[in-house]
Amino acid sequence: MNFDPKVFGEGFHRFVQMEINLFGIPLGIVFHIATLIILFLVFTSGNKYRKLFAIYFAINWLFLFGYWGVYAIIYWSKIGLPYLASYSITPVLLGLIVFHWIKEILNPKIDLNFKKIKRYRFIILIILLWGFWYPTYVYGEGFMFRINDIILSNYGLMPCPTTMVVLSLMTLKYPNTNRSLYNLFTAYAIFIGIATVLSGWLPDIPFILLGFYALLLILFKKTKREE
Repeated sequence: MNFDPKVFGEGFHRFVQMEINLFGIPLGIVFHIATLIILFLVFTSGNKYRKLFAIYFAINWLFLFGYWGVYAIIYWSKIGLPYLASYSITPVLLGLIVFHWIKEILNPKIDLNFKKIKRYRFIILIILLWGFWYPTYVYGEGFMFRINDIILSNYGLMPCPTTMVVLSLMTLKYPNTNRSLYNLFTAYAIFIGIATVLSGWLPDIPFILLGFYALLLILFKKTKREE
């Protein structure tokens, strides 16, 4: 069987819609409200709630790994091995992310003290808000900008918008963060972001931009340390 990009794109969009039908309203609302509470706590009290931050997102990524990792393998294998092979990097990255979230719970490294941040980095909050809102996108039709997506979007249900939020927060404090998670999120943003956009999923364009910005920070800080 040959790989057909159109089949992959349509398959990806069906997979997203399937998740919305299964979990969309109840679980999506829970993820949004819980995240708002977590963000309020860390922005007001910083590292006091660092462990709660790690526990919450570890749970969120366990769910993402279950659907976008484990179940996705079954889903794509039914469509064809070339499509499963093309998708295979996703469950690997998600599994590694879950592993490092658990390590973060046991040995916290993420700095959530946002009192001293370089002002220009606050531009990243635009992508954080985009990931949290994550406007509805209908395959073959375009965006549907709805205010109720503030609590009903696919944030928390899909790895890309969820990573946008966390990677944006970690970028505000980089390099004072969990470097392993940061590197994994950056790789996910670049490789998976590009793949989803090529499949026709346009909401992830800001995700790719965030990924390349994060990569520049990684390379710049590495070069600076070597000088």
